[in-house]
Amino acid sequence: MGHVKLANYALAYKKIKNAAFDGPGSQSTVLFFVAADVDAICAFRILTTLFKSDCISYVVVPVAGMDDIQKEAKQLSPAIRSVIMLNCGGLFNLEDYIELSEDVTVYVLDNHRPVDLKNAFWNNEVIVFHESDLDKELHQQKEAIIFTEENPDVSDDSDASDSEGNDEGEDDDEDEDDEDNYRRRRRKTGVDTEVVPGALKRKWRDARDVVIEYMSRGIMFGTSISNQCYLMASQLDRTSLNILWLAIVGLTAQYVNEQIGHKDYLDIVQAYKNESERMAPKGTAETGDDLVPQTTATEDGVIRCTDEYRFMMVRHWSLYESMYHSNYVASRLGIWREPGRKRLLALLAKMGFSLEECNQVFAHMSIDLKKILRDRIETVSPEYGLNEILYTSFTRSYGYRGLMSASDAVYAVTSLIETSPAASVALGYSVEWTSNGERDDTLNATSDTETPQSWWHSSFFKACDALDGSNPEGDQLRQGVTLCMKIQKAIVRQAVAIIEKQVIITLSTCRVATLKDGPHLPIFWNPLTLNRLAQFLVYAIREYGSTKTGNRPIPLVLAVLKEDTQTFIVTGVHGSPTIGNVSPNKFGIVFEKIAYNEKIPVKHMGFDKATVEIDRDDLETFMKSIGRYMR
Repeated sequence: MGHVKLANYALAYKKIKNAAFDGPGSQSTVLFFVAADVDAICAFRILTTLFKSDCISYVVVPVAGMDDIQKEAKQLSPAIRSVIMLNCGGLFNLEDYIELSEDVTVYVLDNHRPVDLKNAFWNNEVIVFHESDLDKELHQQKEAIIFTEENPDVSDDSDASDSEGNDEGEDDDEDEDDEDNYRRRRRKTGVDTEVVPGALKRKWRDARDVVIEYMSRGIMFGTSISNQCYLMASQLDRTSLNILWLAIVGLTAQYVNEQIGHKDYLDIVQAYKNESERMAPKGTAETGDDLVPQTTATEDGVIRCTDEYRFMMVRHWSLYESMYHSNYVASRLGIWREPGRKRLLALLAKMGFSLEECNQVFAHMSIDLKKILRDRIETVSPEYGLNEILYTSFTRSYGYRGLMSASDAVYAVTSLIETSPAASVALGYSVEWTSNGERDDTLNATSDTETPQSWWHSSFFKACDALDGSNPEGDQLRQGVTLCMKIQKAIVRQAVAIIEKQVIITLSTCRVATLKDGPHLPIFWNPLTLNRLAQFLVYAIREYGSTKTGNRPIPLVLAVLKEDTQTFIVTGVHGSPTIGNVSPNKFGIVFEKIAYNEKIPVKHMGFDKATVEIDRDDLETFMKSIGRYMR
């Protein structure tokens, strides 16, 4: 089947359903591989909601990298008929990691782009979900990958042919003499190819170049897979407020992590706004200031489209802390310098808010001040360059129990996923993990190497529980909120230290920084947290870089020492020069070239190829090579 376009998502779901009912007895026939990100978890919860209504049993395995997938695939139960991969595997040729067979169909829902061409057009046991029609969008690439796969033996001679030179004056009779040695190649799908050997080599090289050019474009992100799952539920006529909220949180995760542009985000927001209004109970107020709780028990579960501040966890923090620790405000004002901190205080003073009020937990602030906050900040913020202080988002009301914004849910769930035992100790947080994966307040874990799978799996399932729409004030979500505030403080503190100590080195093609010491290093061993630190630094460089970036991207490589294993975690971000736009991240390609050409062993962390783990002794060679391979 290869791939399925958006209009046929419901048909793909029915295929999974039919395979489940044809399976052996009561055994689970569906296996989920779920990546460690909010969008994937939201999609997982949407699909399992559909599965439960159809009595489809399933098994879920959280995965942190392709090594996890390869390991679990070797232990695949004979009863499994469908493997569903959520935000994992889309960039990799899956036949290298999973033993494909006619009995098992692998379904890939992954927002990473570009899609692997073999998965989409060659491996019939793999089905790639995509929001557009790949046959039309990637017609040239489809023909190229099919041609190269139909003629694999040509690649053995192509390099030698290239080194000898391409003799254009070669007699055509030679091709005719070789024609008797030619045999027709037929692909499983029945596509015929008839090319004489001399032309075959030239055509193979052209096709190879098309494939290489496509895969070298850099990592981008397509539509969130939670949105794709919501559209699947819509085609099945199974939408609900809970499913809509999960789709909104997944979309918001992409936006706050700068994976999609502002225009693409707003297009989907408008569709979700229409859906939320359609599902809202009659008599529900459509507008209002969602920083001032006005909910009643009758509005339990209502979703509203509203303007959200670019502040971090404003409903759960003080106004001052929320603004100080937000990427947007901190970078625009330059809070790592004394003048920047004074500018923040001056901004609050111009708004007419006392410092005492601003340092209170937001929930305890005066109602009158909350009501005038928006008008005051919209009046004053342009003087300080804060022109994009608001963006369109959503909140969900839980009656008298409170209100949660989509961005708050994203930050809380992300913090649950990324906090390891060693990180919790560095944060000074009391929640830790036992050897069987349960969290416990009595242990003093300082290493992630003893039982990494247990704490990671425990964190994953707690993150899933935190998205339970019926319990907005549950222990998991409250814990995530607390963790988020502690992690964001650590990120800003580390970023300020990097800037003040001038750790960032500017190369001809990018900037690099290395963290080798400090009590907070374990916090940044997780790729998610390290990436958030890198994004904060990109914000700072965008506003206060030593040289003007203009309209050019801001590539940055950040490495942190992991003392337990004597390795470095290295991530590369390709920051956009302006807020609301995104740039392709080519560091995944650069890292692969360095690993291959410099013979440096790397371990991919995550599924976008732009975060790797390398041996400590290889760091110097690796970092020096970035400038040569970065184009």
